[in-house]
Amino acid sequence: MKNFLGLLLLFSLCTLGQRKLETRHDTIAFQLAVKSDFFLNKQNDSALFYADKGIEYSKKNNTHLGLLLNLEQKAYYYEYVKNNYEEAIKIYFEAISIAEEKEKGYLSGLYNNLSILFTTKKDLEKAEFYARKSVETSIKELGYLQEQSALINLGIVLDLQGKYKEALSTFKECLDLERIPAYLKSNHFKNIKREIDLRIAKIYRKQKKYTTAKEILFENIKNDSLKGSRNYREEYLELIKNAVILNEKNTVEKYFPLLRKSIIEERNLENKISAYEAIVLAYNYLNQPQEAFEFQEKIILAKDSLNSKFNKKQIAELETKYQTKQKEAQIIKEQSKKELWTYISFFAFIILIVVAILLYNNGKKRKQLNVNKIELEKLLNQRNMLLRETHHRVKNSFQMVSSLLQLQAQGSEAAAAVSALDSAVERVNSMIILHQQLYAKDNLLGINLQLYINDLIEEIMSSYTSKNINFKANVVSTILDIDTATSIGLLVNELATNSIKYAWQENTLEKIINLTIDESYGEIQFKMFDNGMTKKTKATQQNYGSELIEILTERLEATQTPVPENDFGLHLTFKK
Repeated sequence: MKNFLGLLLLFSLCTLGQRKLETRHDTIAFQLAVKSDFFLNKQNDSALFYADKGIEYSKKNNTHLGLLLNLEQKAYYYEYVKNNYEEAIKIYFEAISIAEEKEKGYLSGLYNNLSILFTTKKDLEKAEFYARKSVETSIKELGYLQEQSALINLGIVLDLQGKYKEALSTFKECLDLERIPAYLKSNHFKNIKREIDLRIAKIYRKQKKYTTAKEILFENIKNDSLKGSRNYREEYLELIKNAVILNEKNTVEKYFPLLRKSIIEERNLENKISAYEAIVLAYNYLNQPQEAFEFQEKIILAKDSLNSKFNKKQIAELETKYQTKQKEAQIIKEQSKKELWTYISFFAFIILIVVAILLYNNGKKRKQLNVNKIELEKLLNQRNMLLRETHHRVKNSFQMVSSLLQLQAQGSEAAAAVSALDSAVERVNSMIILHQQLYAKDNLLGINLQLYINDLIEEIMSSYTSKNINFKANVVSTILDIDTATSIGLLVNELATNSIKYAWQENTLEKIINLTIDESYGEIQFKMFDNGMTKKTKATQQNYGSELIEILTERLEATQTPVPENDFGLHLTFKK
């Protein structure tokens, strides 16, 4: 159900757009609701801030359309982000009371939202009641999206009750609705059709038509360019269940990681529970009982948290209060019924004028968006130039430091001081190479690790050409942030210097340094060692280079594994 949040909100916004934004106050309240929706899709608490601002503004300026839309946004926030269903229902009933009196064209969407909420709580009798109320009160005219939304939700509720024939018929009725040609080509309609196809696939699976369901699911996930997108969570979930039943192990193994990926950032408890159940099923099928048990415990914790937030008694009281107000409104409705027909023709004419004005305004807005896009591109180019110049200047500053250290080393007669200054120069040079990469390449916010390490190795070995050392490096090509790349570069410099200085006897013929950096499932594997037989002494264990290696390991938050090859080796595992 969570996948329908953005789509249903768009229905509300489009319905409002097809109605009237007659004043500046209506437009400003609408814009606040759009901002709330932006943060709601990110499950960010800023959604509540903008919804409250919209409610406050609407009440102050007496714009009931803005008030309804922002109340709906606030209810969405409590329902989907906080899972506080009691507060969400209270807000929905407040909005319905206002719509009954001020804006009946908005009732369908509110009833639809209540139906979805009760479906989430598995109170399917109430869910069907409010779904049919949504269909009944929807505006059934070409260009309106209310009936489409209401039919989709009714089909879902019928499906969940096992009324598969009625559900398929309802979905078919929804797909057969007459629509504006331009809308049929829109991404919004494509998303709606994908959701309907998903529901149809679920029904076929329940009817044991597994092959038919599988074909529909495969067709849907073709559009998942991110391969594991949160928006395609239900497709992967259903595909795993279907594959287990069909005993298709290859399908389970291929798509199981994508299902895990699709719920990484999921905060909605109901969605987590359904995904965890599919994960448990997959682990059991793959004969991994320990992993299955861990996710079974997560299911229990999530269900306990979900149930504790729902108070049936208070909801019943709110429904009773609402039903009383509805009866009073029915008496008033009978008295004003004759007057209503008098205004219908007038309102229809006004709506046509508003639609024409909105189409004209939309054209102007598109032009303005193009102008804004050009300006943003200019600003981005300016910002990139500044960032590139910054990295260039940092690199020059490091070169100056390196030169000063070299001059100091040349003027010093103490061997220990010269050695320390030379080591400092090498460390500074590793950072010079990093900033050279940043300002010379297109990617200003990250470092290509392979290019950086190769350049660094070349710089290190240029200082020891007489040592006849074979440096074997196998580095993965990946982009890392500046801090991580700096730490890795300093590690390579320190370890290489240690090997060159201490690893071999003077008469050693074959001197080899091995470096491997690989990436797997978001983790970096770093391993560096030489073929020297020299053991670490107390002096080499306690020198500044060894302390620096320990500091860099902690900075990377890395796990260290012993290296059996030799004393001067290092094997680290850390997050990218």
